[in-house]
Amino acid sequence: MMRVGLSVEEAIQEILQRVKPVSTIEIPLKDAFRYVLAEDVRVQTPVPPFDRSMMDGFAIRSADVREASPEQPIRLKVVGHIGAGQVWEHELQAGQAVRIMTGAPVPKGADAIARFEVTDEQERPHGEEVGVLLPIRPGESISVTGEDMQVGTIILQQGTLIGSPEMALLATVGVATVRVYRKPIIGVLSSGRELVGVGQPLAYGKIYNSNTYMVSGLISAWGGVPYLFEQVDDEVDDVMEAIRTAMPTVDALVTTGGVSAGDFDVMRTAYHLAGGQVNFWKVNLRPGTPFTFAMVQEKPVFGLSGNPAAGYVNAMLFLQTGIRALAGCKKPQIPAYRIRLGDDLNLKIIGMDRLLRANIVIEEGRVIAYPLPFGQSAGVMSTLSGIQGFIRVPGKTELRKGDLIDAYLLEMPIPGEQGDVSGEIEELPGALKGKLEGDGQ
Repeated sequence: MMRVGLSVEEAIQEILQRVKPVSTIEIPLKDAFRYVLAEDVRVQTPVPPFDRSMMDGFAIRSADVREASPEQPIRLKVVGHIGAGQVWEHELQAGQAVRIMTGAPVPKGADAIARFEVTDEQERPHGEEVGVLLPIRPGESISVTGEDMQVGTIILQQGTLIGSPEMALLATVGVATVRVYRKPIIGVLSSGRELVGVGQPLAYGKIYNSNTYMVSGLISAWGGVPYLFEQVDDEVDDVMEAIRTAMPTVDALVTTGGVSAGDFDVMRTAYHLAGGQVNFWKVNLRPGTPFTFAMVQEKPVFGLSGNPAAGYVNAMLFLQTGIRALAGCKKPQIPAYRIRLGDDLNLKIIGMDRLLRANIVIEEGRVIAYPLPFGQSAGVMSTLSGIQGFIRVPGKTELRKGDLIDAYLLEMPIPGEQGDVSGEIEELPGALKGKLEGDGQ
């Protein structure tokens, strides 16, 4: 049975209940960037795999230098040299020191590293003896075996996005291939008699098909692979056949237009005729009210509004969540941050939630949102460029300057694993913070 008029949260939960991860593949580590792990990764070899020096200096026996002082340095005989990747095969004896570089294995018999700075190395470079000027504690400047990662520890969990730090972790523990969820293939189908392909002559009454390009870019940004289908007119049989033909090729389908209540809004009928079921239609949200979610051939179909800003809002909240779920993310729902409102909102109070385009800046250490004073209409596309996010105004609510509000931030890595943030945030993700501080209001 189709549900109508869901809240944003209800719509997201409905999607998450039905969207399941795609199949998994095994790929070389070098190709794993921006994929999502399909299994836990456990440490097979301790890290570091041996006791290693954390500093350039001398490997020593701490007991030999207990009485060392700048006035009476303890002199030790230098009996060897160890660089990173080298091994000194002997055992250090009392009164001896071995010159050692950062990362090199600590020789047997040594229990501390005397950094160059606490020796007279500068006065007697590469001498046969070295004077230690201070007492050195046992274990000083040594990274012991397994200090970073111990055998059996889960270092990365299933559902983790593989970014640069994760690639470094995988390489550190010797993982050459990883099992990941393949990137979901997301079809894009636009409908409308008014649409003209970019580059074609634009007759009176026609508009260029911009939504296909917008949605395609968002799919790529959120970790999917866009698959573009030829646009179709608003004839229910044509749309139905296009959907039926598309579904075997893709993991999910996005349609743009045809989901409202006009004479040519045929998508819901076409979903049914293509063998699908409409789970819900309309959300309590402006712009983006007529969003539709269906399952066709056991695959999700996201029906976005044909108005560009409304379609963008639908995609940000619902399609992005669906792509993250398909891609195997542990936390598919995008986070909302609590930030301060910079201006009074002189809006007519309505029963629906609103999403307003906003500039988000940092002022005196606080994150502040300034909603755009114009261009908030569902059909206005130009004001989507350059904003840092959307703020959410709950229905039947009056907000004033300084109030805490929910904000959805753009230009964040996908599919990131940030959780919801409770309370007011004082810091943003580093890259976004730098951009805001550079842009100003």
